[in-house]
Amino acid sequence: MLTAYRDLVDRQLPHIERGCASKIAYSSRREARSVSRHGRHQDGTLASYHCRHCDGWHLGHRRP
Repeated sequence: MLTAYRDLVDRQLPHIERGCASKIAYSSRREARSVSRHGRHQDGTLASYHCRHCDGWHLGHRRP
């Protein structure tokens, strides 16, 4: 599975698309927040944000 992920991430894409293509896109903010609360980052370090490129929701680390 790690090999498949690396192949996905290492594709030659424009910088903006790379950030989107290497992340899971959720259909709603509610779904993304639910996943962040039940995953390995239950401490609130991940935040959901809307992606203007794929129109989905991704999880990313909170900015200080």
